[in-house]
Amino acid sequence: MNSTPLEDQVHDALHRQVDPMQHSPLTVTDVRQRARLIQRRRTIAAGAAVAAALAVAVPVGLAMDGPARRSDVPPATQTPTITGPVRIDPRSASVGDPPHVTLVDATTRTLVAGGEEYVLPESYDQITRYRDGWIAVFDDQRAPTLHILDSRFDVVEYVLNASALTVTDDGSRVAYTNHDGYRWVVVDNEVTGEQAERTTALPNGSVEARVRTVGFLPDDGLVAAQTDPADGTETTFIVTPEGTTKPLPGLIEAVSASPATGMVAGLTSVDMESAQSCSALVDGRDSNGDAAWETCDHQLGAFSPDGQHLVGLAEYFDGPGSPSLSILDATTGEPVIDFELTAAPQRVVAIAPEVVWEDDQTLLATYIDGTEQYVVRLGLDGTVERVAGPVTNDDSTLSLRLTPGRID
Repeated sequence: MNSTPLEDQVHDALHRQVDPMQHSPLTVTDVRQRARLIQRRRTIAAGAAVAAALAVAVPVGLAMDGPARRSDVPPATQTPTITGPVRIDPRSASVGDPPHVTLVDATTRTLVAGGEEYVLPESYDQITRYRDGWIAVFDDQRAPTLHILDSRFDVVEYVLNASALTVTDDGSRVAYTNHDGYRWVVVDNEVTGEQAERTTALPNGSVEARVRTVGFLPDDGLVAAQTDPADGTETTFIVTPEGTTKPLPGLIEAVSASPATGMVAGLTSVDMESAQSCSALVDGRDSNGDAAWETCDHQLGAFSPDGQHLVGLAEYFDGPGSPSLSILDATTGEPVIDFELTAAPQRVVAIAPEVVWEDDQTLLATYIDGTEQYVVRLGLDGTVERVAGPVTNDDSTLSLRLTPGRID
């Protein structure tokens, strides 16, 4: 696993995409949280100096409270561990089928969904099927905005001060938050409209005390998080199906949750001086915050639909994304397979953090190589396919944007 030092963590170049509408004072935790909120425009730092920085290895465990802890429980699956890293080279990879999730190409303002291509009214950061049409979010430079669209992509409703979308792997549920002028409201919808919309209003508070949804839990629970605008710290909590809330301790930043197993992944510490972080899994059904396991080797990403695996990124990174990508066993935290990016001395090469699972065995990731971007499909069996790209982007934004949730 290659680890990388960072440029200044608090540089405006950060998170899923920096959320430009968060006006509260920024701490390290706040910046990192905002960088994963939505598949947003991110700075792609060009030049040999940054490329060289990405190539420098940082010893694991510096300034940490002891080594990473692992569970003694055996791996949850019998998926064999592939010996040695698998190289990702989208230029030479075979071309695979269209993605089974939505893909927005911001360079042409088009959507690829179910093998079809559509023209969009905006360069949406996220979009997925909803009712008889679509639901999408984007940043219009005034406020993060949610659009509900009909089947012809005409806007029929919009919501200001909204968060990123959280979508189940099968695309059946979608959740988000918005500020109604008095307080933050958590919205949880079954996308076909057969069930009534569930809303949970939080106590009155400012728009700067941003709330975001993180992921779903078994039995219709939902993980969410709120930022304290006074110091930028974040509090994770559970929204029950009955509309009540309860705290979930143990994480300084929640990243993902599994509706299959109830586990929640996120950061437990960040050390800017040593350019490292630690992450852990906690049980969302048990609010004591005890870690099932902890690692200082990876930042954690999305769970596979069956909850048996999850994404592992570099333990610390900035700029366009992570210089490494692994698939981890969700029971132990141990790597099942490591992917290696093709080195490029004169340009930045990275994986955007918004890695999305298509099914239990394959995931999709946006591969950034200087000014070129691709979408690659990666398998637990070590397969690598090119799904989209290259597209050329010279204005330092993420152009190929994936949204979780199968649409076919």
